[in-house]
Amino acid sequence: MSHLVTVYRIPARHSSITVAAISSTQLNSMTRCFVALLALCSATNALRPAPGTARHRVVCRGRKTDALLGALRRVPLVKRIVKKKQADPVTPPPYLEEALDYADLIQQEADEAAKVLEQVVQHVVGGAAPTETPEPAPEEPAAVEESPLEGFDRLHAAGDAVDALLAQLRDASNEKDAQVEWRLARACLDAANALPDGDAKREGLVFEGLRAAERAATLAPDDGLAQKWLGVMLGSVGDFQTTKEKIQNSYKIRESLDAAYALLPDDATVALALGQWCLKVAGVSFVERGLARAVFGGSPPEATYADALKFFQRAQILKPATKTKALVKLVEGKMRAGAK
Repeated sequence: MSHLVTVYRIPARHSSITVAAISSTQLNSMTRCFVALLALCSATNALRPAPGTARHRVVCRGRKTDALLGALRRVPLVKRIVKKKQADPVTPPPYLEEALDYADLIQQEADEAAKVLEQVVQHVVGGAAPTETPEPAPEEPAAVEESPLEGFDRLHAAGDAVDALLAQLRDASNEKDAQVEWRLARACLDAANALPDGDAKREGLVFEGLRAAERAATLAPDDGLAQKWLGVMLGSVGDFQTTKEKIQNSYKIRESLDAAYALLPDDATVALALGQWCLKVAGVSFVERGLARAVFGGSPPEATYADALKFFQRAQILKPATKTKALVKLVEGKMRAGAK
C-alpha cells in the first residue's frame, strides 16, 4: 500500500503554521473528515492575531466587499472574527461647533464699550462718570382757590346744606353786592320750601327773600339773574297777600320776567315762569275781571293760552322736562276745547 503525503502551508498575518494532511485513496471516509476538520481548525487559529500585537479594525468599502462579508457572517466561525459593519459616526462640521451666540457676543461688546467709555470720562473729568438722574415728575397744578360766590353756588347745587348756605349768605350780605343779594333771595326760597306748608317761618323767609331780590334788581337792573329772582319772589309772596295786592304784583311780575327773558333768552326757568304766569292770567274769566275791577279798582293783566304755549315750548326746547311737557299738553288741550 502506497501513501502520499502532501504538506499544506497556510500563511497568516502574524504567524504561519504548517499542517500535514494525509491523503490516500485507500483512507476511509472517517479519516478524510478528521483531516478536513483539523485543517479548518488550523486555519481559524492562523487568522487570529498573535498575542501581544495590536488589533486592527477591518475597513471594508464597496458593494462586492459588503456582499462577501455578508456571506461570511453566515458562517458561525467566521462571524466571531469579522464584526458587523457599523456606520461611521457623523460629526458636526467644525464651523458649527465653533459658532458663537451672536446675542451674547453683542452684549459682551456693549459691556466692554461701556467700561471703556466710563474710564475715558473718569480720566478727562477726574471723577466718576455722571449717572442718569430720573426726570422729576411734573408738579400738579395748584388748586385754584374757590371764590365765595363759587362756594355759594356749590352748596346750592349740592342741595343738602340749605341752612348752612343761608347762614353764610346772611353773613356775606352787606346790601351792596347784587350777586350776593339775589343768591340770598334764592336761599331764602329754598329754605321756605323745605318747611311744611303750615309752618309760620315760611312767610318770614319768603318776604326776606323778596327784599333781597329787590335790592339786587336795584343795584344791577341789567343783571338778568337779579330780574329773574325778583319776578320769582314776587310770585312766591302771593300766597301770603290779599287779592288786591296780588293784582298789583301781577304787573310787576310780568315786567321783571320780561326783562329777565330779554337778558337771558336761553334760560329755561325764565321761559317756564313766563308760561306759568300767562297760564294763570289766561284762566281768569270775564266775570272775574269785571268783579276785580269793581271791587279792587283795577283790572288784572291780560294773556292768552297761546302765549303760555309759546313759553312752555321754548322751555322744553332749552331744557326738556316731564313737568314742562305736561304743561304743554295741558295748554294744547285747553286750546282744542276752544279756550283762548
